[in-house]
Amino acid sequence: MRVSFNEVQVISRKAFEGLGFAPGDCDDAADMIARLQQHGLDGIGALKEALAFLHDEVDRPIETCYEDAAQLTLDAHGQSVLRCAVQAVELGVSKALRGGSAFIRIRHCHNRILLLGYLARCADQGLNFCVYWRDARQELVATFSAGDSQPSLRVHELPQPAMSDEQSINVLISRHFTLLPRLSLAGKHSQSLVDGLEVDDEVWGMLKKLGERVLVESTEESRRRGAGESSDA
Repeated sequence: MRVSFNEVQVISRKAFEGLGFAPGDCDDAADMIARLQQHGLDGIGALKEALAFLHDEVDRPIETCYEDAAQLTLDAHGQSVLRCAVQAVELGVSKALRGGSAFIRIRHCHNRILLLGYLARCADQGLNFCVYWRDARQELVATFSAGDSQPSLRVHELPQPAMSDEQSINVLISRHFTLLPRLSLAGKHSQSLVDGLEVDDEVWGMLKKLGERVLVESTEESRRRGAGESSDA
């Protein structure tokens, strides 16, 4: 089925509320999913994989392992990036704006590709981003040029399976230079604005059921956000 960008945001926001996310975190997580879907990187599919784990992550700690003026290392203790990455990136952006560059590492996290959805929102701050992570068989590298919300994603097959992987993700942020050449996804992005976003019917139904856990007082604002924002495609 095809839906609009705003519909993905609204349904995802309600689902995250149903999962117990704090109000601000709901908005950030929903925006990650919608922007990733908009750029043809299957944010809804990545969210489907996360749903089985998100229920059990509410009380897990996020530990600061190291921090200085230009670096930050966190241990997410197995949480999804939906719960732990936004604050880390915001700190990294602040460091890069002050000092010109920053390096952020988040250890022991999953659904790492979803972080690209949040970085797409940071593109208007005059910063370049390079994000990289690996699993057992692949290394993935994504870049954002300053002022451009469209990611470039490269997938490199590893010559042999990695012996160990702590499921970390690394973010380089620079104010002064573009970190890697770009491979544009502009065609997918512009076409999605015309045709809407393709989503899996089964996952869409799951998200709606999660959203039904939340009882929302019927106000003019809730009616506008829940029904009126239905077509930006």
